[in-house]
Amino acid sequence: MTMRVLMQCLSLVEAQHCVNLLLSAGIRAEVRNAFLAGAVGEIPFIEAGPQVWIDERQDPEGARAILAEARQAAARPPWRCAGCGEMIEGQFTSCWNCGEVRPFAPD
Repeated sequence: MTMRVLMQCLSLVEAQHCVNLLLSAGIRAEVRNAFLAGAVGEIPFIEAGPQVWIDERQDPEGARAILAEARQAAARPPWRCAGCGEMIEGQFTSCWNCGEVRPFAPD
């Protein structure tokens, strides 16, 4: 199966997080160049950083949209659960304490 590069990341953690998001959306993805950062100093870092690759049959714009949506979700403000009053971080759509679903709020 042929893969193509989707993006470069500054850290292995970021790259793996992106791959996990894509995999959960049904897009075949993998991290490459995970260990080349150790060669920094001999080759330019931007070329040595970890990369996210996807199956060439997948839509790269759709994959980028999934990652953009995740970034927006993480930037949402915290909210208070109507069920139990717990403060919940903005990226979560339900309460960890009681399971109440976050009320709809247009972005």
